[in-house]
Amino acid sequence: MSVGWRRGGWRFAVAATLVTLVASACGGGGPSGGDGSGTPQSGGTLNIGLSQDLNGVDAAVVNQVWRTAARALSDSLVFYNPDTKQLEPWLATKWDVTDARVYHFVLRQDVTFHDGTKLTGDVVKKNFESLNRPGIHSSAKTIVEGIRQITVPSEYEVTVEFEKPNAAFLTSLSRAHAGIVSAKTAALPVAERQKWVDGSGPFYLQEYIPNQHIVLKKRPEYNWAPAYFGRSGAAYLDEVVYKIIPEDSVRNGAVIGGDELQFIYWVNGKYVNQLKSSGLTISETLNPATGTELPVNTSSRFLQDVRVRQALQVGLNRDEYVKIVSNGHDRAAKGPLSESNPYFVDVSQYLKYDPNRAVKLLEDAGWNKVGSDGIRVNAAGERLRLRAPQDDAGWQVLQSQWRKIGVDLALEPPLRAEANQKLLSGEYDIAYWYHSTPDPDVLRANYGKTTGSNRSFLPDGTEVDKLLQEQNTVLDKNARQQIVDKAAQLLVEQAYVIPVVNDVDVWAYQPSLHGIQAVGLDQYLFNAWLDK
Repeated sequence: MSVGWRRGGWRFAVAATLVTLVASACGGGGPSGGDGSGTPQSGGTLNIGLSQDLNGVDAAVVNQVWRTAARALSDSLVFYNPDTKQLEPWLATKWDVTDARVYHFVLRQDVTFHDGTKLTGDVVKKNFESLNRPGIHSSAKTIVEGIRQITVPSEYEVTVEFEKPNAAFLTSLSRAHAGIVSAKTAALPVAERQKWVDGSGPFYLQEYIPNQHIVLKKRPEYNWAPAYFGRSGAAYLDEVVYKIIPEDSVRNGAVIGGDELQFIYWVNGKYVNQLKSSGLTISETLNPATGTELPVNTSSRFLQDVRVRQALQVGLNRDEYVKIVSNGHDRAAKGPLSESNPYFVDVSQYLKYDPNRAVKLLEDAGWNKVGSDGIRVNAAGERLRLRAPQDDAGWQVLQSQWRKIGVDLALEPPLRAEANQKLLSGEYDIAYWYHSTPDPDVLRANYGKTTGSNRSFLPDGTEVDKLLQEQNTVLDKNARQQIVDKAAQLLVEQAYVIPVVNDVDVWAYQPSLHGIQAVGLDQYLFNAWLDK
């Protein structure tokens, strides 16, 4: 998924299930972000505050926009039902799967894009082909990795055949970065797709001005929402405006006032009580995939030694981290998958804070001298200095905690435009990542060596890579779970990855706003409406 940037670099976890919106309301708000109380009213403009520009509008190209505007602009072939955790029809009315390798879809025949063209099998084919280009973000590109051929048996059918089994394909298709766009948009140069997109969603893009706003308008002809939303027809809102307001205090004040903003996204945990006491509804949704975690560069000369990696793992006090970074709203990670992932496995026995063991591991690895600055030195006189690609509250806590065991964490963030490339280049010793697709294959996508991003720079022939590849060939839930369990244990026990927290999206909004829904972390505006 893209570079794992979040507001301030970190999010705040409270919720316990995949899609439950745990909300508290003051001054007349509803019980959740999916509140349907009252009679929905059509019309009006919803103003949403964002902390920074998202660098584009097409989720296949840029990160984070998939959780906001992109989900309103494009639909997916299948819909992931957050209650049943099953896949349901959307743009595809039905499908069949052969050996987790051949996927055949039958499409709706009434779907149009904003530019007036029709959804057909050929358009879907062009979409998939467009994702396998330089510049397409890794989250989208991973979805089509390994496709052998795409055929169009008839106008409203499409068949995708992989070289090898790909059990995660359907679930991946439910995400916004696999949203289907018009053939014209699919053919655009990648840089142009950042600026404009014609999708089949309930809204169309009217204007995008970087660092200012994104303006969406209702499509009156829209009539193909998933059954999950309980109705057909167009969206209720006439317009949605995403406004870029970097300062927390200004953004918070605007939504409390209720005129300039009615909704804010990525709320810092330290402001939750203030916003709640001001009468706003607070809702929280747990990331259904990986949570916030740190891939460890095993090709780094200091981190090739598993003992050093394990020292970092047990030298991290996650409970303290939660209190400092999110004012107690986060949940300490128990493994590389979020607790809300259908394949979650608890491997927290490898994550218990034990600074004495951390020191012993470092000493056994040859870092048994401590310099005058408190940083460990090896026999060659080298300081145990590790580079990291962010500098914010969360990383500063890590820096402080690891300094206590004699590790110097240097915080040296790259330019945002260079971030993904630099993270994949091996320039840093410790990186960051998270994923939001509710399927265990996110672990292969992140850490797989044979196929995947290999964010921990695994060498050839590791057992964990074998397991990560194998789980994606198995459709049976129980058999796949057993493989995922072993892979998750190895990832953490060998400290290829350091899970930190399970994170959530925290929303705050006026009680006049109803029906806004989170599915996974995607923001659905189809049923949203405002009191007049």
